[in-house]
Amino acid sequence: MKKIFSILTLSAAVLLAASCEDFLTKAPETNMSPESYFKSKAELEMWTNNFYADILPTAEDIVAQVADDHYTSSLNAIEKGTRTPSSKSWNEDTWKPLRRINYFFENNKCTDASASAMYEGVAYFFRAMFYFEKVRQYGDMPYYDKVIGSSDASLLNRPRDPRGYVMLKVCQDLDKAYELLPEKWEAYSVYKVTKDAAMALKSRAALFEGTFRKYHSGTEYVPEDEQTFDGVTISSKWFLEQAADAASKVMGKRSLYTGNTLGLASKAAKASYREYFILEDAETSETILSRRYNVDLLIRHGIQFNMKNGRHSATNRFVNHYLQSDGTPIQNRSGWQTLSYYDEFQNRDPRMEQTLHGPAYVAYEGKGHETLTFDRNLSGYRIIKFISSTDHENATTSTTDLPVIRYAEVLLNYAEAKAELGTLTPDDLAKTVNVIRARVGMPGLSAVPADPDALMKEYYPNAKGEQLAAILEIRRERTVELFCEGFRQWDLLRWNEGKWITPKSTGGFQGIYIPGFGEYDLDKDGKMDICVYDGSGPAPKTNVPATNVIGTGAGWTLSDGTSGYLTYHASEDYIWNDSRDYLWPIPVDQRSLTGGALSQNPGWDDGYNG
Repeated sequence: MKKIFSILTLSAAVLLAASCEDFLTKAPETNMSPESYFKSKAELEMWTNNFYADILPTAEDIVAQVADDHYTSSLNAIEKGTRTPSSKSWNEDTWKPLRRINYFFENNKCTDASASAMYEGVAYFFRAMFYFEKVRQYGDMPYYDKVIGSSDASLLNRPRDPRGYVMLKVCQDLDKAYELLPEKWEAYSVYKVTKDAAMALKSRAALFEGTFRKYHSGTEYVPEDEQTFDGVTISSKWFLEQAADAASKVMGKRSLYTGNTLGLASKAAKASYREYFILEDAETSETILSRRYNVDLLIRHGIQFNMKNGRHSATNRFVNHYLQSDGTPIQNRSGWQTLSYYDEFQNRDPRMEQTLHGPAYVAYEGKGHETLTFDRNLSGYRIIKFISSTDHENATTSTTDLPVIRYAEVLLNYAEAKAELGTLTPDDLAKTVNVIRARVGMPGLSAVPADPDALMKEYYPNAKGEQLAAILEIRRERTVELFCEGFRQWDLLRWNEGKWITPKSTGGFQGIYIPGFGEYDLDKDGKMDICVYDGSGPAPKTNVPATNVIGTGAGWTLSDGTSGYLTYHASEDYIWNDSRDYLWPIPVDQRSLTGGALSQNPGWDDGYNG
């Protein structure tokens, strides 16, 4: 804890890192004391601008998150089951943002009441985001709303607070942020937190806690669902109601992007969904909060570089979530489990072709149709979401803005909260799921589903509730709409479906179906595109490009040996422990520094007996 709270106890004499945004002006280089600082609007702005850089997820953070929906050429610790309590993951950077926020609250002495309120709203927003992200990773957390002094031994060495208490504080902070923040800032509003951002984040955080409590209640993770803190009785139901109420405060004020300025459609339908994620400047109706990237400001990201070099690949499990274009599930199609790459993309939800490289893929530069290549993916399902010009494929050369919170998520948060509560109505669907589907021309739901989809029930066996069929359909919609935006891992954890993060049951991550060894014309343009052969023998003579000549064995395998789904990472020894792996371990060095005041999470044996 010394590393943690050395940050919380430092004397703040100097403003720290400044953003490169032109609305985020640089902090002064001279030392400033709290007595002489925090008095003007400009000073409050400069201090709180650090929160954006410290706490908002980066483009790389969001795209790097993998689960059952997509994977890369290397596996992370949660996928393999190799997380360890020895990790020193609570370093200075972990706790620095909280100290800055609480220091701001204690030293704000601006006489401009309007400015003081606005920037306190910013601070409340980011303290809520800070603690929400810690709770979803570690569960119970020590909650601090003041700067800790070096002599405050009792505070430095205190037990963790219950997750329910901390999440109550998160909701309360976001309510305060909503009260204090403006509807819109004078400039660069899409890059700043607003009232809509506060309620959108509250809908996200409360939905997470409500469903986590519902699906883990009665376990070591959540021994008691209903608890009372500071006179407020919280429960899964309470959090779900908070989520729905927060989302409702945003709904009806915004709309989804429906532009088609880049002309990327490969068929008659517009490609608004695909285009939204590669706009240089954040669209301002659907986007509630965005990170800004700009070549002139020297702020760039590496999404395309990472996707290309990590060979980010979607899975067959994910692809099966896409409905057919008439709104019926894929399993209604004869032979659906052994469809070819080409046939899988036919008559499907248009978002499939706008998210993955399909047979009719057209590149951003307008070079016409491009054949799928396996130097950029491993499964046959190459991800094209966030992919724009090839000029952005080098390290940190992308300048497309990144949506951190967008309206579509808020609509899905509302629909899911209502379904989990058992109170979803046809009108709710009309205002949420149907709006999202309408953007891509998909039919909506005229009634609340009554019969659970068999495949969705297989994929989410722990789902439960009075409106089970609706819950499953909303999960389908969320999986498709929010793909690769940093949600999937957390969704599986809160739904008590974490075992799907590690593909133990399928022996690796499965991709397109291959009927057997041989050559295949994937896009049916008359040219052979891929050659799959038995890797135990010599490579066959073929005119297929070298990148698409695949030998089974060390890397790729076929799920049935000589045929089946193209599978990768099959040789890993995947581990998933339901009684342990829904939370990260508390770093053992921090437990030791507090003399054991910090308890360890369920199932993690760190060897510390202090």
